[in-house]
Amino acid sequence: MFATALLISATLPRVAIAAEIDELRAAVAALQKRLDQLETRAGNTQAVNDSQKEQIAAVGSKAAAPVSNFNWKGDLRFRNETVDQQYTPERNRYRIRARAGFVAKVNDTVRSEFVLATTEGNDPRASNQTFTGENSRKPIELELAYAEWAPNAAWKLTAGKMRYPLIRPGQSGFVDVDINPEGLAATWSRGDFFAGALYNLLEERSTAAESALVAGQLAWRPRLGPGKLTVGTGYMSFSGVQGRNPFYNNSSNGNTTTTVAADCRGATPCLVNDYDLVELFAEWSQPVGGRPLSFYADYANNASVRDQDTAYSAGVAYGRASDPRTWEVGFSYQRIEKDALYAQFIESEFAAGVTDSSGAVFRLAYAPARNWVINGTWFVNETNVDVPTTLPGVGLVRDRDIRRLQFDLNYKY
Repeated sequence: MFATALLISATLPRVAIAAEIDELRAAVAALQKRLDQLETRAGNTQAVNDSQKEQIAAVGSKAAAPVSNFNWKGDLRFRNETVDQQYTPERNRYRIRARAGFVAKVNDTVRSEFVLATTEGNDPRASNQTFTGENSRKPIELELAYAEWAPNAAWKLTAGKMRYPLIRPGQSGFVDVDINPEGLAATWSRGDFFAGALYNLLEERSTAAESALVAGQLAWRPRLGPGKLTVGTGYMSFSGVQGRNPFYNNSSNGNTTTTVAADCRGATPCLVNDYDLVELFAEWSQPVGGRPLSFYADYANNASVRDQDTAYSAGVAYGRASDPRTWEVGFSYQRIEKDALYAQFIESEFAAGVTDSSGAVFRLAYAPARNWVINGTWFVNETNVDVPTTLPGVGLVRDRDIRRLQFDLNYKY
């Protein structure tokens, strides 16, 4: 009995120890399972975090894309101008031109531009604003609003109020640099060749035909060693202008008009002639002494009239005021007979912006710093070169002198 008791007493501790070991093993297994669950959850959490980071990055890139494709631009010009026209008191004035807008990349093939500018009476040939009116507020109007589609490297299709899409050779004043046509345009450029077409709506009428322009150009632009040549021809056909008065500020700017009601379809005065213009132009540039030297010539004829139907312009320029401490000089001569061009388009500063004019232009520019150019321009012109005019108190006047001197501070941003 005593031996049996000893055996039982010896066996009980072993059983208890084994049970405790099993409990410990179960606890360790439970802890291991818990750790595995936590690690799995942590891995899932990391995956979620990584996914969230990717989503945030994607959203950020989408949000950043419009910013990188959205560029502000603009310029400011401060001008002092003296105009001395024969039989008229000399005039000196200060003027400012301010333009600001943006270019937005819509997608890989479409871009859009929107620009606001100062204006004085909504003049289509200038954005100048004269300092006057007892410090009054100055108006701001729409200057550009267009979309451009470039389906490939050769083609560009434009709709809206756009920059002039065709070639302006040199300093030719046949089309003012501030003319921004309203309508549709298409240009094609590949290798040495260029072609362009423009439909420009001039005057919309609810009860009569519109006044409009259809224009086209072809040009060859080969490179000749370090030089470059441009030779081209163009055609401009104006419809709905003969017998009409599509004039800004009720002025024909020198084109022949009549006040005979039977000849006018609408208000008087109206244009006597139609305008179907054939243009030939050439421009050549070549580096000389480390600076560009360029020549241009521009010729136009109005095929719709037999007299006072020719215009020509030619000039030379040397240097380019662009980088800091660079300069340029230029000279041009121009002659526009009375009905050679549609006068609503010609340069507004040459000979007071009228046809039946001729004269020279001297230009000088210097860039003292980046995006800052100082200009001086002197116009030595004559009006009424072929057709005299009658001035009150003076009588019949021909070859009327007009001098215009401009000093400009130009800033771009």
